Amino acid sequence: MLKKYYKIESGRLGLAPNEEAADIVVMGSLSQEQRSVLVKEYEITEHTIASAFDSDELSRIEYDDDFTTIVFKKPKNYSAEANFQFRVESFGIFIFKDWVLLLTDSDIPVQDEKRFSKIDSLNTFVLKVLGYAINHFNEHLKIINRINDDLEQRLNTSMENKYLLSMFSLNKGLIYYVSALNSNDTLLKKLQLGRSLNWTEAERELLEDLQIENGQSLQQANIYANILTSMMDARASVINNNVNALMKNLTIVTISISLPTFFASLFGMNVKLPFGMNGDAMVGSPAAFWGIIAVCFLSVLVFLCFWMRKR
Repeated sequence: MLKKYYKIESGRLGLAPNEEAADIVVMGSLSQEQRSVLVKEYEITEHTIASAFDSDELSRIEYDDDFTTIVFKKPKNYSAEANFQFRVESFGIFIFKDWVLLLTDSDIPVQDEKRFSKIDSLNTFVLKVLGYAINHFNEHLKIINRINDDLEQRLNTSMENKYLLSMFSLNKGLIYYVSALNSNDTLLKKLQLGRSLNWTEAERELLEDLQIENGQSLQQANIYANILTSMMDARASVINNNVNALMKNLTIVTISISLPTFFASLFGMNVKLPFGMNGDAMVGSPAAFWGIIAVCFLSVLVFLCFWMRKR
């Protein structure tokens, strides 16, 4: 269960001793008791709380009498054990008159001086959190691009299915990212039009920068998704061509084996053959065996010459 208190001090966030002294409260992995407190004391509905932790929830903004709700999308933290499974998650920001509640399942480094600096208001903090989510998408897109390049090199030397399956997983993750970035873009446009948060001129400029960065991330995700889809189609065609060539070679080998088998079976039948082929003179001849072997080799040679000529 995560619950931390922060206070804005000199453009940065410092730890606050309790909720009464805090400007920002961060909560995650809520217990049922904590949910009940949020519902009763702050009149946040159960549905809205659930939306903040629902990975399928679209980004949205709602205006209530006492607070404003923002649900935003960010990537889930990736690890090597994820096996190229890139997913997204939601987090909720509840902006009250003099404090902000942040609900998130994953840790957001709000005390990182590089990402959360020059914070002089609650609105600036909200925009910094949204910017962190957008930068998180950018970092993951770079990782996806590097993984894609590595898989491409491996596929140049190997046609194993596991590499293609990894590409499918990457493409699936990119589709999730494109959807999330599209949803975030719609919300950022609504924030620009919204008047209830009373943006300052500097905050509006920051909001415009966030919208541009999100649009660039969306465009990049679309490009990567299209490239990956084209690569998978091309690799699938190459594999199909290789399989066809292999089947063709196997068919040639099969026919080559079938011809001598046919002649050997023909002379091995326990019935009288036409043209005196199994007469006493032939049966007693020491050259009969080598004659049959010669016929078998000749049949294979004729077939191979015919096939080479057809090619």
